[in-house]
Amino acid sequence: MADLSNQNPVADIQAKIIALKGEKGWAMSCYIPVFNVVTCVLCSVKMVSSKFCLFHARQGLVLFCLWFLTIVVAVISPVISLMLWGVVLLLHVSGMMIAYAAKTTEIPVVATFANKIPEDYVFRLLTKKSLDKPVSTVAPIAPAVSQVQQVTQVPAVPEVPPVPPVPPVQNQQP
Repeated sequence: MADLSNQNPVADIQAKIIALKGEKGWAMSCYIPVFNVVTCVLCSVKMVSSKFCLFHARQGLVLFCLWFLTIVVAVISPVISLMLWGVVLLLHVSGMMIAYAAKTTEIPVVATFANKIPEDYVFRLLTKKSLDKPVSTVAPIAPAVSQVQQVTQVPAVPEVPPVPPVPPVQNQQP
């Protein structure tokens, strides 16, 4: 039977929460309109071990393409472009909400194109490297553990001895 006395379940949970917060931040940044092309590329390279982040980065890239499409459509018809712009903006907001909820819900039309992009495509394209191991569902949390240990180490407070009770003062009258 495995010895569980050396493992700290609270530190493990805190490390996973810190890792999830980092992932959620990267995933939400993939839906910032117009700038999401930059954040999606950075997320695809920096968070390549997180399947959650790569999922949102691919959808964010497709949304950027839709955003670019609205600019092209504006040349043909400004009214149609304005309506398309509203829909794309709504998709950006819904993507942010999905990422904030830490879910991998597919946006209906966007996911059709996003699923055609391989998970590590941007990483391979920019770094010219292939991944040694497959993409996991959880980001590595080794750096986060040290942060948790720093938070959980409380400085020792010296114990103060209890104060003895003071006897009541009696008034003496002459």
